[in-house]
Amino acid sequence: MESYRQAIPAIGLSLERYTGAVPDDGYYYVLKDGEVKGRFRTLRQAQAKYKELLAASGYQPPPLQPRKVDPSREAVERYMDELEAYWGDSHKHTHRGGKTMYRS
Repeated sequence: MESYRQAIPAIGLSLERYTGAVPDDGYYYVLKDGEVKGRFRTLRQAQAKYKELLAASGYQPPPLQPRKVDPSREAVERYMDELEAYWGDSHKHTHRGGKTMYRS
C-alpha cells in the first residue's frame, strides 16, 4: 500500500490515496480545501476530476524565473565535466606492453 499525493497547495487542490487526510480504503480521493470532491477506484478517473476542478479554478502557475548563472562556477563545472570525460575514456588510449616493448 503505497501512498500517493498530487497537489497544488496555492488553490487547496489535491489527489490522494493512503495519506493521513483520506480513509485507508484503497480509493483515490480528490480534495478541495480539505473537502472530498470525489472518490474513485482508478487513478485515471481521479485525475479527470482533478483536472476538471483545476480548470474551473482558473489557476495559472507563476512564470518561471530565469536562472542566474555565475560565470566562474560555470567554468569550473565545464572543467570538471571535461576531466570526467577524459578519465572515463583514458583506458581506451593506454599503450600495452608486449614482446617488442623493450626492443631497440
